[in-house]
Amino acid sequence: MKVNGKPYRTIWLKEGDDQVVQVINQLKLPHAFEIAELASVADMCRAISNMTVRGAGLIGASAGFGMYLAALEAPEQGFHDFMRQAAAKLKATRPTAANLVWAVERMLAAIAVAGTPTHLRQLARQAAVALADEDAAHCRRLGEHGLALIAAIAQRKPGQPVNILTHCNAGWLAFVDFGSATAPIYAAHDAGIAVHVWVDETRPRNQGASLTAWELGQHGVPHTLIADNAGGHLMQHGLVDMVITGADRVTRSGDVANKIGTYLKALAARDNGIPMVVALPSSTFDFTLRDGVASIPIEERGAEEVRCVSGKTCHGGIETVQICPNTTPARNWGFDVTPARLVTKLICERGICDANEAAILTLFPQEKQMNAPSDDGVIKYSSQRVDGVVEASAQLDELNTARTALFDLGLIGAYPNGIGYGNLSLRTSGQQFLITASATGAMRQLQPEQFCLVESFSVEHNSVRSRGSLEASSESMTHGAIYAANPAVHCVMHVHSRRLFDALLAQRAPHTAADIPYGTPAMARAVAQLVATQPALPVLFVMAGHDEGVVAYGADIGSVLALLVDTLNRKFTS
Repeated sequence: MKVNGKPYRTIWLKEGDDQVVQVINQLKLPHAFEIAELASVADMCRAISNMTVRGAGLIGASAGFGMYLAALEAPEQGFHDFMRQAAAKLKATRPTAANLVWAVERMLAAIAVAGTPTHLRQLARQAAVALADEDAAHCRRLGEHGLALIAAIAQRKPGQPVNILTHCNAGWLAFVDFGSATAPIYAAHDAGIAVHVWVDETRPRNQGASLTAWELGQHGVPHTLIADNAGGHLMQHGLVDMVITGADRVTRSGDVANKIGTYLKALAARDNGIPMVVALPSSTFDFTLRDGVASIPIEERGAEEVRCVSGKTCHGGIETVQICPNTTPARNWGFDVTPARLVTKLICERGICDANEAAILTLFPQEKQMNAPSDDGVIKYSSQRVDGVVEASAQLDELNTARTALFDLGLIGAYPNGIGYGNLSLRTSGQQFLITASATGAMRQLQPEQFCLVESFSVEHNSVRSRGSLEASSESMTHGAIYAANPAVHCVMHVHSRRLFDALLAQRAPHTAADIPYGTPAMARAVAQLVATQPALPVLFVMAGHDEGVVAYGADIGSVLALLVDTLNRKFTS
């Protein structure tokens, strides 16, 4: 797209110095256009976390270039281990967008054959550039498909503009180019179809007001800014012909995670008989999930984004002001999930389909068997993480040694689709405990930065407060519930084993109910009740609602590990 008439993408390698990645700094828009330079994987992690770069597709492309920057930093010895650590850090930056993990896994696959650091850098550069090019191409194609929907509405109201309501920014700023929700709009405008866009402000970060309005203006598309709560009123009075949004993750059944407030727009659209259309490239689909409301992790960001707003003063300066009393607390969920039943159509680069599993799989037939639904490794709690590295200690070494033993036994690892499984923890004091970080299952040995200290948790509020450079394991709340239920427990190990799982259930071993999903407050409460009925240590139980999930806990690492190994080696009989 163009800025002041000059073509730009949102991310690219610096001309004349391809060891630097340049991006449009979205924190400065719309009042200033600034290019930021990123020269390390740490720079990229910060840029994704603080939303210098944002939007599903751009997060994926940024992760690709982040892996390339990591390749430039990789040491002569152990460079593949270095890349896996970089991958884990990138994955932990933001939990909701599916494109992030997809891009990192694609980069890991592309560089897996590298035999030297030089070869690694060549492969990483090629893969990152290809990923960005593909993102732009997919958005252009989905725009061409979506044009047909807008053209059909235009035919029904000749001489009048097609009024489109969008939410947040799913424009070219959210991708490498063209955008998702805006791609059909740009295609229609360029084809001479009269369109007008209602741009809601999209609190709390106001991406609609600051980003969508800015880029629509750059392209010359007629638009009007409205308050978030005005959308339903416009629909009731016939002023909206179509709602079109982007998405950060879409399940195989058509549930859509997108910017907070999308669900309310979909409800209003359904009540007024207005099509609710979601546009996304294929990289945003998560074919491992079926139930979006239960399984898609929802990022909770800092309260200050709600309590404060930034903008231009009458004197031309940029200032941040507080809009609530000093003592008022705030919560800030970044996304919500719109159930598939409220979505009229999905648009991607492969075409248009209804929002249901059968229709989606007509566009992606290879996914029918390749990705059985699984939500292993998905963080479902609200995270309150303090950045830092867990200090090396004898406890950490003991925990890591036990974890490596479990990895060698196949009780911790990763499935063929790249999703990791298994985690373990050790109580440090009170209800605080060390635990393996999220997205580390595929690694045989971990470094201190791949562990976290869980300082507190709340089952009532579904929240975990941790300290570390990565998010704590998705099972942290379950571990915490065990420690809280029995003060004598000092170690918890969660493993995956088809043999253990089936045999223990057949022998009617202690287990949680089959309808309770892992990593949820319901699971934490069920586990606490189970622990209360098992006073003798160590204990082994099955998470019946978490396929292959088995948990062991006891007074120390040695006894828990021995229980798992002995049970695994035992010849089960039915």
